[in-house]
Amino acid sequence: MAFAIYYFKDKTVEVGKISWMSSGDQQQCPKVITQCPDLEDEDGWMEIKWDMKGRKKSDKDGPAFFPAKVLMVGDNYSDLCKKRQEFIKGEDIWQEATKRKSKPNSKWKDVEEEDHEVPRKKKTKKSTCAEKESANQMIEELKKQLANKMSSELTNSNEESSDEEQLPRNWSAAQKKVKELQREIKSLKGDHGKEILDAMRELPAVVATLKEIMEKITVQISTPASTWSTPTPSVDRPVSTPPSPQVLSDLDDTVPLTPGCDVKVPRLKLKNLRTATSALYIGDLAVLVYGKDALSSSSLTGRQSGAHKDVESKPQLDNTKLDAIFAHVQAKFPDTTMQDVRRIIRQKCNNLSYAKKVNEKKS
Repeated sequence: MAFAIYYFKDKTVEVGKISWMSSGDQQQCPKVITQCPDLEDEDGWMEIKWDMKGRKKSDKDGPAFFPAKVLMVGDNYSDLCKKRQEFIKGEDIWQEATKRKSKPNSKWKDVEEEDHEVPRKKKTKKSTCAEKESANQMIEELKKQLANKMSSELTNSNEESSDEEQLPRNWSAAQKKVKELQREIKSLKGDHGKEILDAMRELPAVVATLKEIMEKITVQISTPASTWSTPTPSVDRPVSTPPSPQVLSDLDDTVPLTPGCDVKVPRLKLKNLRTATSALYIGDLAVLVYGKDALSSSSLTGRQSGAHKDVESKPQLDNTKLDAIFAHVQAKFPDTTMQDVRRIIRQKCNNLSYAKKVNEKKS
């Protein structure tokens, strides 16, 4: 042993050489220390020669020997330094050494212990055989399952490959059809584009004519059956009888839009106005009150349009008739406002003026 861990009386711990002990202490020092010595006991202290700086000498004339106790002895200096750090932290540095030495050697086992272990080994062999058999069965079942899965996957992959082979053929044919359709669409757009635009421009005029026809039909339907012409078997009698004065009076009968109002309209035409929505009713009522010619050539304000400064200003519609229309509509549709009425009549004027221009261009 070349080195040792020394514990000095000032409670410092250092690693040094064994040669620092006196010759007598070297003979008395045990080669193996299995437990911590009693550090508080006055016995067991050895004189250690220490050459480090900072430690005071005991005698000025004699050698520098200091009392210390040996904690551990060893040949490896670095291991002893680690043990020194563990001791300072408060760990038991002798526990591992005792464990290593207390391990029994296999050669020292008694014959009786070997005899006791034999039946245990036999039992373990039997259990291992049963476990092996069950493990082999499990492995065979897994192999079968894997084989079935592999066969099913192969069949599916074959089917998918056949479908994929057919896809390119179908895809090329579909691409050709798409190209042909695109060409036809381009040709149709080039040939019929102008015709479609012309037809769209003529739509307002067509709508206006349809409205006139519908008004005539509603008037005819509303007239009583006595005014219709009925064929007679006799030749001497006239084919159709003239309308009675009562029917003519009904046609000429006018009604004020509101009680005490000067604006009057035919009773039958007022009854036959469309009432599906308030917008339809207001538009038809404006035509009934003002007439189509007045609406197409007039405006609500009579001012010149800011968007079309080159166009002359149109005459203003009669405000008394406008107020009468609003009062009548509000009685029939309470939720409507004056702004709604003005907006719908303005739109009606624009539509009729546009239809009038289209008809003038055609003529």
